[in-house]
Amino acid sequence: MNLDNLHLKYIRRLILVLTASGALNIILLSLFFYWFIKDAPPPLYFEQKPALKQEQQVPLASTKGNIELIHYFRSLSFDELVARLSNHQLIENGYTQRDIALACLVAFHHFDLSRALLGQPPLAQQRSIIYGQLKSGQPAMITVYPGLSDENFQAVIQFANTERWPLTSKGLFLQLKKFKEREDASLSDAFFMTSEFLAVEWLFNRAEMPVSKIELQNMLLDGTWGMLSGFAEQQKIVQDLSAARRQRFLLEYVDGQSKHAAYLLLKVDGEFALNKLDDYHVLALLALLEDKTSESEKYALDLLDRPRSDNVWKAAGAKLYQYAGELIPENNLPHGAMKRFILGASSAEVPLKKPIIRENPSKPLVPLSPPPPTPFNSSPKKPASQTLAPKAPKSPTSFPSDRLYIVQEGDSLWKISRRFKVDIEVLRDYNKLKTDALKPGTPLRIPS
Repeated sequence: MNLDNLHLKYIRRLILVLTASGALNIILLSLFFYWFIKDAPPPLYFEQKPALKQEQQVPLASTKGNIELIHYFRSLSFDELVARLSNHQLIENGYTQRDIALACLVAFHHFDLSRALLGQPPLAQQRSIIYGQLKSGQPAMITVYPGLSDENFQAVIQFANTERWPLTSKGLFLQLKKFKEREDASLSDAFFMTSEFLAVEWLFNRAEMPVSKIELQNMLLDGTWGMLSGFAEQQKIVQDLSAARRQRFLLEYVDGQSKHAAYLLLKVDGEFALNKLDDYHVLALLALLEDKTSESEKYALDLLDRPRSDNVWKAAGAKLYQYAGELIPENNLPHGAMKRFILGASSAEVPLKKPIIRENPSKPLVPLSPPPPTPFNSSPKKPASQTLAPKAPKSPTSFPSDRLYIVQEGDSLWKISRRFKVDIEVLRDYNKLKTDALKPGTPLRIPS
């Protein structure tokens, strides 16, 4: 038993000695490592763990150049470019992202920089950057505005965020043309305040018939921006508000296939369109008058009443049949249209008490003179009972109630037949006419 106790004591002491020795060794190693690290040089930068991307500072300059950034900014929306107006990152040649963003807003979104900087010092510096080539082969350029201050950019940002339509006249025009089907009243109101629209409105204010702003806008949207801006530039040089300028302006849009211009031309210059236009423009006008209105129907009817060419008569007649929703006859179109829409309509009217109408009172109708008296001769005078009675007329051309009408300037056989409610064929046979063409001063017998 005593021997076992001795062994246990010896083992315990041995464990304590070993534990103390191990602790001492650890302390010595720690001191050695401490003195080694203390005298070692600091580690290199690349040996440290880099900062996370979100913790790194924004690069002072972009890796992209001006041209590359312009191509990228072309794909951004208006709002996305406005957000870039606060970016000061350098790009190339001293320009920043906000400089390129502003240039793209003006060039590609028609941002009105002049209004945005209203009250600010004028833009003293402008530079052009070529970023590509147009389809025409000309270089594609964009204007950059260097030297703008932080105050200028703050004014631009505020204008872009608060103005409902911060666009130039061209931008408003293109926006209206793009969203014509779902037109915004505020967009139209902004367009009405542009100098280009006001130039057109002043021209039409001289017309006898009032024209609304919407009517003018609809016509202008049928054309191009170049037509409108070109007219406005001409008016700045010569403020021509004459009827001739208005008529030329309307015909330019008629040539551009503007339906609204065709109806406006009839509304404000109907007499000019009827009497002065050549056949080319008359046919173009008729083709554009697709919808029946009082002006368009009257225009087609009046054309049938004028000594126009066969093509004009046919087109006018076809237009009247179209308005009536009837099939257009293949043969004898002008004559058929006259009977259907003019003579047919006249027959339904109440007869006038005085069937003969005079356009020019200074040229009165000439009544038929009575037969001349029987010349004197040596033959004995026969008693009244034996006087020869006049022969009965063989045709309706010898009715005693006939009247004589003197053809006046502008008359036609169609017009005279309509006026006196006589069929044109009867009138032609009655006067033994070989042609429908009439000369002023020609006498015509009108059957009663």
